[in-house]
Amino acid sequence: MASERIVILGAVRTPIGSIGGGLSGIQAEDLATTALRAVLEQSGVAAAAIQYTCMGWVMQDPRSPNIARNAAERVGVPYTSPATTFHENCASGGAAVHSMARRIALGEMSIGLAGGVESMSNVARYLYTGRTRGQLYGDMKLIDGLFGALTDTHVGKGELMGLMTERIVERYGLTREEQDEVAYLSHKHALAAWEEGYFADYVVPVEAPRGRKGSVTIARDEGPRPLSREELAAARPYFKPDGGTITTLNASSMNDAAAALVLASESKARELGIQPLATLRGFWNVGVERAYMGEGAFKVIPPLLERSGITFDEVDYFELNEAFAAVVAAAFHHLPDLPRERTNQWGSGIALGHPVGCTGARQIVDMVHQLHRRDSRLGVVTRCVGGGIGSGEVVERL
Repeated sequence: MASERIVILGAVRTPIGSIGGGLSGIQAEDLATTALRAVLEQSGVAAAAIQYTCMGWVMQDPRSPNIARNAAERVGVPYTSPATTFHENCASGGAAVHSMARRIALGEMSIGLAGGVESMSNVARYLYTGRTRGQLYGDMKLIDGLFGALTDTHVGKGELMGLMTERIVERYGLTREEQDEVAYLSHKHALAAWEEGYFADYVVPVEAPRGRKGSVTIARDEGPRPLSREELAAARPYFKPDGGTITTLNASSMNDAAAALVLASESKARELGIQPLATLRGFWNVGVERAYMGEGAFKVIPPLLERSGITFDEVDYFELNEAFAAVVAAAFHHLPDLPRERTNQWGSGIALGHPVGCTGARQIVDMVHQLHRRDSRLGVVTRCVGGGIGSGEVVERL
């Protein structure tokens, strides 16, 4: 097995569009292609040099089977270079990065593309009947694929992720106020990061269709806005109307986006004469009770740090994806060493958005650049995952 460091030569993402928003007219394959093309350009790596491509995508569409292969070929990656698409719910983009890192660590290859994509605006409605003789006549019901993907049919009678997260609220004794504060700070920090130019040089503008013949350039995340504490407090519980605490404002939104990275062995980077942006210091997954899937975002942190040989004090910044504010609030209860003043300091899923298949890769991309922008060394990104998984990475700036 190879013992070289795995380095990141390029890291970009598209803006994160709101569901039904500026990117809604663009299919997932086109978003993925945009991100892959941009990361090759940013890194200076020729498409012909790419030996493998891995992409995460949750709400997969039969019009683009194995999206990693399709997008890679469209940006000029040779047909001789294989590709794999990953479905690990909210960790799909992270799973693509993990797989590429393992392939490089095992010496199977020395350079590849990894990333994630989601277009929640374009998720199909499904007709699950109609293939049997018993359905020759009569009406048939379309099922919303989006709501289906956000529901765990193995919990209770089938529960949306938001309703399941009310279990986290009860288990950790969380208040509505502390959840709303997480949401307030998410928007505040994301807006500040945009205004300070942290995202400007690696978020790739996207030309999106508008009207019959026109187009518009989407250059900025559509989610962050100046949300007041009063607005947050006035929102009604959405998933559990009677006695619940999770609202549409202290939960993540639904979104469209893509993110991409170039990963390589350190010797390959030297051969190409490219200075790496960062190294992937470690990555890890854990399993948790599926009815408490939000715990994955913070229960993965201790083993991830241990395997990476670092402590809480050494980490400059953490990002725990805000699938729900309750997840981050519970993390502070469960991990007393988790520093609030160094966690989600540029926003996360609530403000930026949670394009599920993209999120894991998006977090790594953002962390790489935030470490450079803030002259810091170590960053940790994690996420909870539907089905009861925690996933995360440690990134070290070079």
